[in-house]
Amino acid sequence: MAVLLGGIDLFRGFMHTVILPYSATHIACLDLSGPTASDLLRLLGLFGISNFITGATLILTGLYARPIALALLGLIPAFYGLGLLAIHVAMNPYPPSTAQWGGRPFMVVNLSLYVLTFLAGLLALRQRKTKP
Repeated sequence: MAVLLGGIDLFRGFMHTVILPYSATHIACLDLSGPTASDLLRLLGLFGISNFITGATLILTGLYARPIALALLGLIPAFYGLGLLAIHVAMNPYPPSTAQWGGRPFMVVNLSLYVLTFLAGLLALRQRKTKP
């Protein structure tokens, strides 16, 4: 599962970097008509670079270090949660975003797969330890 989720992250990295203007305008529905358009694209693109890193990391650990892959499957959604909370707090004094963030439903499913796989892995480890 880590390898599959890593492949999804590589795809997300592609979306956030290689076809960045399309993703920004057609998926996130960002308004790129203002003076901060290049800042918005840079931030979205930088996020894509981190998707390439997590994707490659998940694939390699899924293939060669399964216990570490299991830990990553728990850590990645935990850090997303922490980051989203920090972003929400930082954005509080500003007007609400007008972007539609069309990738949000996909991310909810994706992060759910991380959490469910992590929990299933912990359960499997626990069952192995309790068997004689």
